[in-house]
Amino acid sequence: MLKRLMPLILTLAAMLIDTAILPVFYHGTFVVPLLFPLIMCISLINGRMQGLLFGMIGGLLVDITTGTLGIMTFFFMIVGFLMGLIIVPSVDVSGPIWRQWLRRTLAAFLLFLTAEILFVIYRFFVTNSFAWLYLRDGFIRSGIAALLTDALYIPLRKLFTGSKEAHTVSSEQEVKLF
Repeated sequence: MLKRLMPLILTLAAMLIDTAILPVFYHGTFVVPLLFPLIMCISLINGRMQGLLFGMIGGLLVDITTGTLGIMTFFFMIVGFLMGLIIVPSVDVSGPIWRQWLRRTLAAFLLFLTAEILFVIYRFFVTNSFAWLYLRDGFIRSGIAALLTDALYIPLRKLFTGSKEAHTVSSEQEVKLF
């Protein structure tokens, strides 16, 4: 029972850290929301539907606490679904370890970089300002998010599944779990 509640508990904890604790201690440019790698790891471990569900829950809570009017909900839902769609667990466990690591890290990097580019475009249309530093900082944040996703993957997989072996979920099981 606790293993089924653990993604929800961690999503709530990550949202609280992102919105209440982290801004008190660090105001820098290179802050990566902890909820982002967590949603990606949930999607990798439990499947794309779980990633979509917890992306919606986490994004909605962030939107409520920060007042961003649905932007983060949509963003986290898309990220949770796409990460589970790009990295299929049955394919991910095949092959050498370095290839699995590279696949997860590259997918996390590209998804976060795409989001950063979309936020730069959104910022341009809202404030009518653009600087190349926005893209450079987004590139660095994408690298940090990708490494954080990969660092959290193995401990979270062990926490969610109870074993070191990868937990593969078929499409039919994924819908039943949802």
